[in-house]
Amino acid sequence: MPGFTIHIAIAKEYARKHRNEIKNTEEFIEGAIAPDYLCLIDNNINKNITHYGEWGDWTSKEQTIYLDEFLKDNKVNLDKEYWKGYFIHLLTDYYFDNKYFSKEMNRAKENKETFYNDYDCLNSKLIEKYHIEKIEKIKKYMCSINDRPKYLDNNKIIEFIDKMSDINLEEKAKLIREEGMEGIK
Repeated sequence: MPGFTIHIAIAKEYARKHRNEIKNTEEFIEGAIAPDYLCLIDNNINKNITHYGEWGDWTSKEQTIYLDEFLKDNKVNLDKEYWKGYFIHLLTDYYFDNKYFSKEMNRAKENKETFYNDYDCLNSKLIEKYHIEKIEKIKKYMCSINDRPKYLDNNKIIEFIDKMSDINLEEKAKLIREEGMEGIK
């Protein structure tokens, strides 16, 4: 799963590219950080709940996100920017873990390491490139260190941000509703 800075960069780029769709960028970004943030502010909420799945760890169990369950949730309304942001967060986690960075993730797991240090190494470049203002409530999770990432490549992250911000949320939701999780493969 990507860190907050990557999620915000994707949300900002998506809002920029889809100006006719996203009218309230702040609400969209709020939704885009919600699945991770909600777990930080309430110990009774875990990522299994916020990510509609089974949240593993870096050493054993794989992470699974059931986007079809998210779309079936009665409180979810994809006409609202918050829920569009929430949806792009879950899609981002799914594609990050299962498609784009699965090799890097497996290497990190083999070494019993995570990407958190890599995120800190990449944050300053991403904050500068995407003109990200640190959000007060999560700024302590958007640290920057002057070092090279061990597993994640900056150019590949930027390519991922670009691809995720190009997706069509409405089309993805339709495919998932029609085909279940097979609709996003």
